[in-house]
Amino acid sequence: MANESQRNMRRRDFLAAAAAAGAAGLWWPRGLGAAGAGAPTHNPAASLKLAWTDEIKWGTVVDITAVAGPDWAERLARAQALVAGQGGGVVYFPPGDYRFADSIQLLSGVVLRGAEPSPVTRAQDDKYAPPTRFEFPKYEAANEGEGTPILRAFKGVYLAEPASASNCGLVNIAFERGHVRFGEGEEHQCGRNRLVFGCVFRNCAVADAAVPDTKIGQHAWQRFTNRFGAAIDVKTAQNALVANNRVPKSGEANFTMNGYVLRAGGKNPPKAVDGIVFDYDNRPGIYVNHFNIGGAGGQGPDGTPETHPYGFRQGIVIRDNYLYHTGRCAIGFCGDGVRCENNVIRFAPDEWRPTNTGRDLTSGSATNDNRAMEMRGWRWVVSGNDYVVHRNWAFDKKYRINDGEGLMHEDHANSTVKDSVLTNNRGNTYLSIYKTAGIDGLLVEGNEIRLGDGQQTIAGGAAIFVSANRTNDPFPCRNVRILNNTVAGGGILISGVPGENNVVKGNKAVNGPLKLRNQANAAVEGNEGFVVDNTPWQPHKKK
Repeated sequence: MANESQRNMRRRDFLAAAAAAGAAGLWWPRGLGAAGAGAPTHNPAASLKLAWTDEIKWGTVVDITAVAGPDWAERLARAQALVAGQGGGVVYFPPGDYRFADSIQLLSGVVLRGAEPSPVTRAQDDKYAPPTRFEFPKYEAANEGEGTPILRAFKGVYLAEPASASNCGLVNIAFERGHVRFGEGEEHQCGRNRLVFGCVFRNCAVADAAVPDTKIGQHAWQRFTNRFGAAIDVKTAQNALVANNRVPKSGEANFTMNGYVLRAGGKNPPKAVDGIVFDYDNRPGIYVNHFNIGGAGGQGPDGTPETHPYGFRQGIVIRDNYLYHTGRCAIGFCGDGVRCENNVIRFAPDEWRPTNTGRDLTSGSATNDNRAMEMRGWRWVVSGNDYVVHRNWAFDKKYRINDGEGLMHEDHANSTVKDSVLTNNRGNTYLSIYKTAGIDGLLVEGNEIRLGDGQQTIAGGAAIFVSANRTNDPFPCRNVRILNNTVAGGGILISGVPGENNVVKGNKAVNGPLKLRNQANAAVEGNEGFVVDNTPWQPHKKK
């Protein structure tokens, strides 16, 4: 709450400063006209053919170096006022390093744009390096006394008016210790047409305000990463593009804490543990409208456009990104018709995760939410993604903790599945349409799922797991096609009652035979390397 309050104060101060700059009669920098010399004016996302991106005024450009001011923050405030006064446009940052002591407040209609990357232009290439760099303060840990205040670091780019800011974003900027929070206002009021394109984010985790928890005896200097603090977090009322970004392996800013107090569970006293790492790669990657839209834990009704209209917004595209993780969810989204395509996701193997919350010791039943993707909503298209996910080791190093999913639409704070698509994805852990309380329209085609070392999946041996039924309750599974997939290390399950118009055809099991469990009255034909089990679904027996 303190962090949010201070951000709101800074936002008000920034808006007042921008208004004052406009009132002072700031002039358009001499010689810039509609664009500074050498500044790009083209739409960087034109090849994606998203019509809304042409609403951004790419040709109206202010070069930051032509604007006077005592520091980059003040020059940016003045440049944004100039651009906003022209009805929107671009603040251009030529190649170089730009240091900011505090978070940036982005105005509606403004895009911050760096120089064009060259010669490498694809963020999935290891050599991708935008020549424009933004640097925010480093957190200098002090493992004694009160510790270093969190507010000295963990900065990023926010919206000055999140309830209305539209036609705004970031293009071709490398961020060091910076994150993106394009938020919304009260009652889910939100602007539209927001983008993050061609950017790099290193050491971009944020600290969890719930740590330290002095009620359990934690030291005031203890710190931990926020489990929901994504590198890129975008909310939108309509239209968002998060594309060609890179969140690479970083961790240079990691710091280790000894004597870190954690709850040990049950009636056991808290335990002081050495070697707890504030791990900058243990954070979510990309969230776009990542809302909770239904009952938690598979309880209660699933979300619909009537009950959760903000969870079914349209125009979201997430594509061509590279994401590195030691933990947490790589991509999470919610919407109607979301397209999530051609992303590359890599998790580090054999990471020790003694705590997943910063307050509790882990056991085999804990979860760090390690998964490639969380899908929520209807009519999503998840295609061409390449992922490698690994589970972390629990505190005792005897068990891996309870996560490790691939592409997952689960019955937790979610909707049913409706007219959705999983095609041409490659991964080492399962595709999971998990106990969704209803499926009506799903295509699973051309995927290659080869379970890794046998420790990644928790789906009872299935590489493709499609279940409308909850644990003890049947739900309909209709119009599902599971076609021409290749699986290894685990078979296929389809489950739903009643099951109607379902087909499982042309799939191949490598190093079979593997089990194909048909619990949804599917037509099963032309599959290779499977043993078909048509045993009807039964609820779990309650003890």
